[in-house]
Amino acid sequence: MKIYVIRHGETDVNVENKINALNDDDLNENGANQAKALRKIVEKIDYDFIISSPLRRTKHTAELLNAKELPIYFNERLLERDAGKYTKALISSINRDDWWRINPKEDYEDAETVKNLILRIEEFLNEIKIKYQDKNIILVTHGGVSKAIRCYFEGIPEDGNLRVYKHDNCEIKEYEL
Repeated sequence: MKIYVIRHGETDVNVENKINALNDDDLNENGANQAKALRKIVEKIDYDFIISSPLRRTKHTAELLNAKELPIYFNERLLERDAGKYTKALISSINRDDWWRINPKEDYEDAETVKNLILRIEEFLNEIKIKYQDKNIILVTHGGVSKAIRCYFEGIPEDGNLRVYKHDNCEIKEYEL
């Protein structure tokens, strides 16, 4: 079973260097073009279906890159990390290393913890591993979720900081499950 993880295309919030989180803006023109370009790569992949986060930017990315026009399913566990009051705040307003640390020094109040994000994604991946063991799946999701997915396959970085697991817009990563 192969899992292909794709981060959504670019949004205006990405360009503005803000925290997207559960903000539900769509792709910008460049993001749509990124997804269309990725379609050429996806058409060479043997996949059975796509599972996407239900936010507009991921739905739109999934629709644009679905070269084989196979089913797209939506799963809320693939939603981006909830940033609470930090949603759409400038990234420079937080300590990015601390924000992505398993045990942050600062209390980010109503934001979802990194630990919770990892547990949510671990539960999701364990479920699809059993339910779809003979399938190849594309997951269209977010930067934070892709960090948690990478932790599942490669482990949590020794220093507990997931920030090193960067995933660019419309970049594809392949894992064996």
